Amino acid sequence: MKLNGQTHQQGVLTLLAVGILAGCQTLPENMTGESGPLFRRGIISQVGDNLHFKPCYVQKGELISDRSGRLKEFFQQYEVPAAYAELSGDHLYLGEPWAVYKVHMLSGNQLSCSYELSGNHYRAAGEKPVWVVDVRDEGIYVQNYGRLSQLIFPATEPVQQGNGLEWNSSLTGFNAYDLTLRLLQQRCTDRYGAVYQYRSEMVLNGKMHFGCARQGDLDIRTLPGLYRANLAGVRGEGRFITLDLTVDGQALMNQDYRNNQPVIKQQGSWKRLEGRTIILELNDDNSRAEKQVLIFERDKQGALKMKGYNSTYGRSGLRLERVGPAQSYRKSIRVEAGPSPD
Repeated sequence: MKLNGQTHQQGVLTLLAVGILAGCQTLPENMTGESGPLFRRGIISQVGDNLHFKPCYVQKGELISDRSGRLKEFFQQYEVPAAYAELSGDHLYLGEPWAVYKVHMLSGNQLSCSYELSGNHYRAAGEKPVWVVDVRDEGIYVQNYGRLSQLIFPATEPVQQGNGLEWNSSLTGFNAYDLTLRLLQQRCTDRYGAVYQYRSEMVLNGKMHFGCARQGDLDIRTLPGLYRANLAGVRGEGRFITLDLTVDGQALMNQDYRNNQPVIKQQGSWKRLEGRTIILELNDDNSRAEKQVLIFERDKQGALKMKGYNSTYGRSGLRLERVGPAQSYRKSIRVEAGPSPD
């Protein structure tokens, strides 16, 4: 897995310098499926007794409630004004802050938002010597900096092993290699004090290597959400456009021309193609048979920028900025009774 154009070695150094703090708080039982816990990433800071969270690529921040206990523990231990975080939680009650139940990662700074580990399901790494394993669809990439070599093992399905996952793969030829990779759901701390969600074990030709690991594909996991744009009009305020992308692949686009006419609503689906390309297929609210197909590219600021010429939006296209979670996470009440902390 590459870190957005960084070299493998830079990626290793970045990985080893970033802290990951995993919580173990149990989520409410009825928070499952598409209505279940929301994964978010961004910058967290402590102001007095309050915790403030500003999601990656979103201008507006918010107060959050730490049900995990890990966030306050972190700020008590380290004298830092802010840190990058990967969190899971939900809005539970009307008017209350977003409740955090799991802390998957905690350290780094604003630049950490750009490290998305695209195409990597998992990354494991360790030291003495430095080694990195990237689990991808096309193979398992092993970097061994002690021997300055890279091995690409055939992709295999992981096997559930108690509290973790295990991959086994082999290479044959002039030099034969056998690989076993285990990721265990245990807190793991590296030499920099960074704490990770997984402890990793790599066995390469019988030699054991130990390290830590984290989950990747951060761009895919954070694509669902609310996006919007204000388009200037020749006469008047112009158009206000919102686009909701849900976790289960549904899309809802609303266009308000601000001319005292009903809002134009389109529903359909979305999917991610290669790289940063997103394709939408939308039907108008009059249920006509033909679909409107729109192609966007996600830019470095997390916004969706339309690709190519469009008869509705012209050559300048349409740019939708990310503003928050998807529709299902903006409901006023999510559960009937409050969860009991562990």
